[in-house]
Amino acid sequence: DASWFARALRSTGTIDDDVEVTAFTAEQIGQGVGILALLWRVHLTYRGGGEGPATAVLKLPHTLPESRHVADSFRFYEREVRFYEQAAERTPLRTPARYASSFDDDDGGGGSGDFVLLMEDMAGRTVHDQVAGCPAADAERDLQALAAHHAAWWNSPELPSLPWAVRVADPPNPQALVPALRQSWPIMETRFAEYLRGPMFDAARRMPDVVVSLMERLSEPPVTLLHGDHRLDNLFFSPDDVAALDWQITGTGRGAYDVAYFLSQSIAAEERRRVEHHLVRAYHGAPEAHGVQDYSFEACWEDYRLATLFVSVYPLNAGSVDLVNDRAVELFTAMLERSVAAILDLDALELMPG
Repeated sequence: DASWFARALRSTGTIDDDVEVTAFTAEQIGQGVGILALLWRVHLTYRGGGEGPATAVLKLPHTLPESRHVADSFRFYEREVRFYEQAAERTPLRTPARYASSFDDDDGGGGSGDFVLLMEDMAGRTVHDQVAGCPAADAERDLQALAAHHAAWWNSPELPSLPWAVRVADPPNPQALVPALRQSWPIMETRFAEYLRGPMFDAARRMPDVVVSLMERLSEPPVTLLHGDHRLDNLFFSPDDVAALDWQITGTGRGAYDVAYFLSQSIAAEERRRVEHHLVRAYHGAPEAHGVQDYSFEACWEDYRLATLFVSVYPLNAGSVDLVNDRAVELFTAMLERSVAAILDLDALELMPG
C-alpha cells in the first residue's frame, strides 16, 4: 500500500521522513524479457508539496515454479540484492539508484528466499532491441563503460569478502548449470537443432560434460566483478553514460566473460565480424588506462574466444526457463544463432575440453 512505499523510500533517504505517499498505480513491464523475476513501474503521488521520485521500478520474485526454481538454484535474487546494497555505489558503471531492498535469507535460517527491490526508473533512456542488435557506436560506448567497471574491481582484495559474488566455477553455479543444460538438451534438439550448424550440434550436446572445465578456466586470475548478464536488453543509453540493469548473475571471473556475452549475442553477426577486433582491443586498452598491468592483448583475445564458447550456455539453457511469449522465443533464437556464428568464426571449438 501507499504507506509501504513511503517507508521503503525513507529507508534509503530517498524521501524525507515527513513526506507521505498518498497513492500509487502500477503497470507490469518487461514481460518476456525479465524472465526470472517480475517487474512493475510504479507511479507515486505525494501529499501536498512533498518531493520524491514520480516513478520507480519494483522487482519481485517470479511466480512460475520453473522460473523460481532456476532463480533459487543459482541464488540470483540474493546476488542482485546484495550487489545493489554493497557494490553498486562502488562501481563507476551507472546503475539504477536503490530506493529500498530486502532479501529473506534461506541459508539455514528457514527464510523464504523472497526479495524486494525498489529502484530508479530508467525510462526515457534509449534501449535498443536485442533482436535487432546494437549499433557499433553504442557497443563501443558500452564496452568502455564496462572496462572502467572491470578495472575498478580488477583482482580486488575486496572480492573474497563478498560471499554473494561467487566465482564462475564455485557453487552453486556448476551444480545448477550442469543439470539445467541436461534438462534443456531435449528441447534444444527438437526445437532449435536447425541453428546448431556443423560441429556445433555435437558440441552443444557435449556441453554439460565439459562446461565445468570452461568455468574453471574463466575463474582463474586475473578476475573482476562481472555483470554476468551483459546483454543489450539490460543496457540503457543516454548521451552521457550507459546504465546496466539486472545484476542477478553477478559474480567474479575473467572480464572477457562479459565482453564475449555482449559481442557474441547482442550484435548482429555481420556487424560483429566487422567491428569485433577493434572493440575487443578498445576494451583491453581501457583497463590499461585505469592502471591494470600484466594483461596482454593476446591473453585478452584468448579469454574472449574461450568466453564466447562458454556463454553459449545462455541460449543452450533456453529449455530450462519459461519462454513466455513470441518475443522471448525470438530473442533466444537470435542469441543462439549469433552465438553459434561467433564460435565458428573464432574457431573457439578448438578450446573445448576433450
